[in-house]
Amino acid sequence: MSPGHRGRFTFVVGLVFFGALLATCAVLLTTVIVPNAKQLPAHVSQSVTLTAQNATVLDSESLASGVVKSEDNVPLQVDVSVKSAPPTAGETVTLVAAVRTNRTDRAGLAGIVSGYVDRVSLNRRSAAPQTNPVPLTIHEASGVATETPRTGFQYNFPLGVDRHEYPVYDSEAQLTTPAKYIDDDRVVEGVQLLHFQQRIDELNLQERLGDVASLEMPSRAWGVGDTNTPVRMSLYYSVVRDLWVEPDTGMIVDQQQDVHRQLGNGKGFRVTSLQADLHFSEATVTKNAKEAARNKRLLFWGSIGAPGALGVVGVVMLGAGAYLGSRGRRSREKTDDSDQEPSADAKSKWNASSVGGPPTRT
Repeated sequence: MSPGHRGRFTFVVGLVFFGALLATCAVLLTTVIVPNAKQLPAHVSQSVTLTAQNATVLDSESLASGVVKSEDNVPLQVDVSVKSAPPTAGETVTLVAAVRTNRTDRAGLAGIVSGYVDRVSLNRRSAAPQTNPVPLTIHEASGVATETPRTGFQYNFPLGVDRHEYPVYDSEAQLTTPAKYIDDDRVVEGVQLLHFQQRIDELNLQERLGDVASLEMPSRAWGVGDTNTPVRMSLYYSVVRDLWVEPDTGMIVDQQQDVHRQLGNGKGFRVTSLQADLHFSEATVTKNAKEAARNKRLLFWGSIGAPGALGVVGVVMLGAGAYLGSRGRRSREKTDDSDQEPSADAKSKWNASSVGGPPTRT
């Protein structure tokens, strides 16, 4: 093989090798690497804010003076901080959420309406809560950690959300109920969102959770008598929760909650403990939409864009290598044919010709 043919042969082999390598990488990305990467991140640090301008809340100052009374037109703010914590490894991520509701017209302790810390471990692939370790909730009022086993999604939907209902966990009722698919009409920052809605209607939380979901005060404090006879009222809970989810990442971009809590009895007596139309702040929605768009792009390039590009380049290189290889083979065959010794029959014809024969005398 001539030096030129050897150089071309080396080039063709390299072309085929790298083409096969790129095609193999594309297959591995699609079948192995990307499926393993499509899961919740191990490191989570997220904060959201919900606000309500005209809420009704139980007046803590009146309660301290022995009168159960609610106050209208109260501005509320709910701050939620979600961070990952141990144990987080492999397919498990543990989230700790600190949730505090404040009335913004009062400072310090006087402004605190409620608060709790929630701890749950999730499967990073399915986003579903795990049973081990057992989820825990600590309410600020008691400071006692309570086991709160659960099912359903809470802080994130699974990756690849479809247009059907999903089970959603409600931390207030400690109950999982379906969130029904409503529509896909909303777009924020160029991101299309799927709308889901969860409803819980006047649930007696004392029957479900025990006396922690009730309040005992003298009858005169409730206004149902004029004695110091203790009267315990149950906490009734209703909510309509709307969730707007980016379907590829499962991220909750926006949330609105029409919450209604009342203290009362089965005879129709009610005092509003909390009534508020809470929703993510505009800044929170914008921030969430941009983050969802960025994560969606990463998923696209990891699952479709990069494997597709590698696959196309690999196939082109393989095709080019095969084409150049076949051309080189035909070229070598022609060169080899031209370099061969003439056959005996060809020699005899040459000698017999007037040009190729021996010289003649004139």
